[in-house]
Amino acid sequence: MVSVTGDTTGFVTDDPPNVATGDLDAVSPLTIIDEDWEISTPATFGTASVDPDTGEWTYTVDPTIFDNLDGGEVLIDTFAVQVTATTISVIGTTPFTSAPEIITVTIEGVCFTAGTLIETEHGIAAIESLSVGDRVMTADRGLQPIRWIESSLLPPERLRRNPAMRPVRISAGSLGGGLPRRDLLVSQQHRILIGGPKIEILFGAPEVLVAAKHLCAWPGIVIDMSDEPVTYLHILMDHHEILTAEGAKAESLFLGEETLHTLSSDALQELADIFSDRPTQNQMGFGHAARLILREHEALALA
Repeated sequence: MVSVTGDTTGFVTDDPPNVATGDLDAVSPLTIIDEDWEISTPATFGTASVDPDTGEWTYTVDPTIFDNLDGGEVLIDTFAVQVTATTISVIGTTPFTSAPEIITVTIEGVCFTAGTLIETEHGIAAIESLSVGDRVMTADRGLQPIRWIESSLLPPERLRRNPAMRPVRISAGSLGGGLPRRDLLVSQQHRILIGGPKIEILFGAPEVLVAAKHLCAWPGIVIDMSDEPVTYLHILMDHHEILTAEGAKAESLFLGEETLHTLSSDALQELADIFSDRPTQNQMGFGHAARLILREHEALALA
């Protein structure tokens, strides 16, 4: 009889290449003289592999899934691993195949931090003071109502365990033109609007959206390492919008089809009630992003 022990959980971090790893062992009361590991059931939202000789597994999330996580949402993926082993006893050698071992991987992303000043119908307001129905200024459609707003508190111990959840601090003036007006703190995946002649030359668009973590090569933009709790919030609109935060331009929650997979059943029911004119999951999705979204290698060309 051969059983499997070792690392059966993982957490996908916000640091490239967005992988989780672990190590499994084959255990038997008899002496194992040979073992062969394989993935018996593949992952859904990424790619899982296992070293056939050692049992070391690697999970790499699909970047199109990861880049659409927002607002503290959590996505759980699983895959199964098993081992075929040959044991030796007084009666000779015997091949065994273990029962599948389920590996569970947690994928998470987040958004604005509490204290961020957002431009609204009535002037500048802290994001945590906003409610459903409040109208905020958007770059493309003027004043638009908030349809959904959520928050997630991350205590210091969680940030220490998972540095990928620490916010990016975009220092005042680091985006040029005196923007942002104050330090802007957002999640590492939160996308910032960047424009200028170089953007037009490289990407054929006057403006693009870049994940905050991909701007950390710029002066004044760093991962914030303070040991304070962080409250993240996201704002959902009828469309993917560009909001004004601390004077700079940053995205609202992009509720694409991939993000819908990350929400709890209660959250999905709440959204179904709010957006009753979008009865199916695909229809509830918000279509195209407000701007071209750069991948990491493209963003590095801007540094």
